[in-house]
Amino acid sequence: MTKSIMLNFKFKLIALSLVFGLLLVMGTVTTNHYMLKNSLIEYVDQRDQQHLKRIKNNIQFVLEEKGQDNLSFIDMITWKKIVAVSTRVDFTETFVPVDMFLQYPFSEFKQRHPDLAEQRLSLVDTNQACMFGRPTEERTLYIPIEINNQTIGYIGYSHRAELTEAIDIQLAERQRALLTVGVIIVVLLSGLLLLPFGHYFIKPIQSITEGMRQLTSGHFDTRLEVNRRDELGQLQQDFNQLAISLEKNLQSRNQWIADISHELRTPLTILRGDIEALRDGVRPLNSDNLDLLHSEVLHLNRLVDDLYQITLSDVGGLQYQMVPLEFGLLLKQTLEPFHYLAKEKGLRLIVNLPKEPIKICGDADRLQQMITNLVNNSIAYTDAPGQIKLSLFKTNKQLKLAIEDSAPGVSDEALARLFERFYRAEASRNRRFGGAGIGLALVEQIVQAHQGTISADKSSMGGLLIQIELPL
Repeated sequence: MTKSIMLNFKFKLIALSLVFGLLLVMGTVTTNHYMLKNSLIEYVDQRDQQHLKRIKNNIQFVLEEKGQDNLSFIDMITWKKIVAVSTRVDFTETFVPVDMFLQYPFSEFKQRHPDLAEQRLSLVDTNQACMFGRPTEERTLYIPIEINNQTIGYIGYSHRAELTEAIDIQLAERQRALLTVGVIIVVLLSGLLLLPFGHYFIKPIQSITEGMRQLTSGHFDTRLEVNRRDELGQLQQDFNQLAISLEKNLQSRNQWIADISHELRTPLTILRGDIEALRDGVRPLNSDNLDLLHSEVLHLNRLVDDLYQITLSDVGGLQYQMVPLEFGLLLKQTLEPFHYLAKEKGLRLIVNLPKEPIKICGDADRLQQMITNLVNNSIAYTDAPGQIKLSLFKTNKQLKLAIEDSAPGVSDEALARLFERFYRAEASRNRRFGGAGIGLALVEQIVQAHQGTISADKSSMGGLLIQIELPL
């Protein structure tokens, strides 16, 4: 089916190119025919006008020979004789007396059937009134007849509108035939050249189409060979990038499912075992055992809540209500319960706040969530005895929040992927503290929603340094 569609598209492309080219050539041919016709008419018209100059010279020569200074000496027969003889003879260049031409009997047939050029001629007086020949009209060209530098009349000539002589018509038809044959040859050659031309453009489209079918079938390891440098080559590169992203997302999803399955199984297994032990009387029902059950329930609740928050963010359900607030006060209030938690684990929580208030526009709940995730992460991954330090200060346009902790540190590879969703730097260590690689990804989304930036680096204290910048 796809191959049939591609073949149809290929022939449609060729047909469209041919039609466009044919219309272009036809327009060119029509224009050339029109220009050729006009050029030939103009050429023949100029050729006729050379004849007019000879007629003018011959009339002037006859009048000077006869000692006349007006056109009344010229009658119709003399006019027609001069016109007929002037096609071959210039009186100023021949040794034959003029009288021999004028007294020669004029053909009766020629009087009644002048040639087509003679039919457009007329002898006109100084008032431009027609004496002999064709009546004057708008297209008439006037050539003055002069005796002693005085104009005594004109030879009128009507320009050609069409080709009339057989040889001229044959020339025009031959040129049109040659142009038509040339067009047919050009179209046929274009059609032959368009076949490989169409294949050149269709082949990468076919490969991309086949690649898309492989992707829709779940074969995300499909890659296309990029062998072009045009837009289709760029499309092939984009396809490969899409395939890489899909493959990466599939691997990330599978890893996430495996991690989440393990994270959910661990507290559920513990809860099930403890509850069965309590039910069977293996373990006594006391406050210590209830505290253990409660701790596992809290861990499970935290994991489910993280999943819920990241899902809300993906579907756009994580709403933000931006209002003016004092970030230092918000930070201080959020950190109050963590002093006890840090002390209980053998850690020291140090907070450095500026004396002057730092006001920003943000969502208080989301910012508290951001701070909570960051501090929980530091408490979970910092070994005792150790310390966690938070520092808040501002510049002209930004507030800066830095949270750093002591050992253990983070590898360079982990630093580059720390905010990547579901990434876990070390699986065994994450299982120890129940993390699923979601908290820092959610922190990054909250920071970006507030038009800020977040970065991770190694801390001078031996652990991790997280720096956040938010606009004031």
